Amino acid sequence: MPSGTRRIAVIGGGISGLAAAYFVTRMARQQGRPVRVDLFERENRPGGKFDATRKDGYIVEAGPNGFLDSKPWTLDLVRELGMEDRLLPSDQAAARRFIYSRGRLHELKASPLSFFLGGPLSVSGRLRIIGELWAQPTPRGKDTTLAEFATRRLGREALERLLDPMVSGIFAGDPRRMSLRASFPRIAELEEQYGGLTRAMLSIAAEKRKAKRRGDEVVGSSGPSGPGGVLTSFLDGVSELSDRLALHIGEGLHTGDSVNFLRRGNGGWKIITQEGEVDVDCVILATPSDVSAAILSDAAPESGAILSRIPYSPMAVVGLGYDIPDLGTPPDGFGYLIPSVEGRRILGALWTSSIFPGYRSPPGKFLLRAMVGGARDHDTPFLPDEKLVEMVRGEISATMGLSARPTFSSIVRWRKAIPLYTVGHLERVEEAEGRLPGGIVLAGNAYRGVGINDCIRESEKAARSALESLGQQGA
Repeated sequence: MPSGTRRIAVIGGGISGLAAAYFVTRMARQQGRPVRVDLFERENRPGGKFDATRKDGYIVEAGPNGFLDSKPWTLDLVRELGMEDRLLPSDQAAARRFIYSRGRLHELKASPLSFFLGGPLSVSGRLRIIGELWAQPTPRGKDTTLAEFATRRLGREALERLLDPMVSGIFAGDPRRMSLRASFPRIAELEEQYGGLTRAMLSIAAEKRKAKRRGDEVVGSSGPSGPGGVLTSFLDGVSELSDRLALHIGEGLHTGDSVNFLRRGNGGWKIITQEGEVDVDCVILATPSDVSAAILSDAAPESGAILSRIPYSPMAVVGLGYDIPDLGTPPDGFGYLIPSVEGRRILGALWTSSIFPGYRSPPGKFLLRAMVGGARDHDTPFLPDEKLVEMVRGEISATMGLSARPTFSSIVRWRKAIPLYTVGHLERVEEAEGRLPGGIVLAGNAYRGVGINDCIRESEKAARSALESLGQQGA
């Protein structure tokens, strides 16, 4: 390593760590600073949850199946990497989203008028939403649970039939425990800015009409049917992105080497791994929060204690493949979520072959992915394989009316699938970061967003902070 070269270690080879390593390298090159980046990943392959079962012509994503193009961070990175030709936008059918409620699937219509004329809510439930115009606002600066916010502003039925399944679809979480400001910051912003969600929706719609009259481009936004933007993936799955980032790291990528803890050394930090010791100037921790807590047990025990209290949802992803002739009419849409009040044993299912037709299942086959587990069910994801598949088949039959026998199945289990942002989460994260000694930076989905876009955004911030810390050390 040339004299004067500074060294930054990234711990954790999921998408956050890979992106952070890439951004550090790019920023250092742009600044003309000699910096070496080493990334340590305990598994034998990088990518974390960016993985898939690839068998018999099926590609069954183990984790996220894409990102929304309504935010810039992932698309900007894709362009930098020269991967535009690998992008795979979802089919138009993916705009059709459903909720299983009271024994049948209800399509969530995009327009507010269509929503009020039908959907999973009763007439009284829809009328109660109109009362949102007169609901008391959340006191400024106060964190509140999603359940409290939804009940106060929209009514209990809207909480149970709309918000609850939305929380399950994103976090596999429990709205009674989760923070509004941390989990859905845009909703909190709309309430503060406009005084309520109905007022916000009407104001934004008026602003869009004015923009169209001026000839300005109008980007889609969230509505009753789900988040705005087009779900976008890659031709061979999301792991294309993590694989490309790993290639850019090159010889600095160390797989199959876990970091046990940190301690001070030689004016910076000494990383203790199962392979030995490494002296570095700065560390970016991009591991799950509990792993980061253990690594920090010596260097920053107070920060580690805070991070160790961030809970996670367990999850099993069950892929089922069918012969299309056995389906009658194949499902057409994104899929459906199930409110917990229904008492079903799955959180919902994604109709993968409808979302990305021709790219996730072989000709003549149809793939769906069922999600099992979550914050309120820690046991079902870990049933034996045969029992889990049969249970999912029974739930699919009961909710979709699909009784055909699958010709393909796959299972991926995650004991810690998705971090949960409970009330007070953002304040705790700020406290943990404030107690970190210089030269240690946090990244990852446990802090300020669980989506791919969030991870890319936060990784770029972490990379910038890491380089700034070198400057503070007199680089």
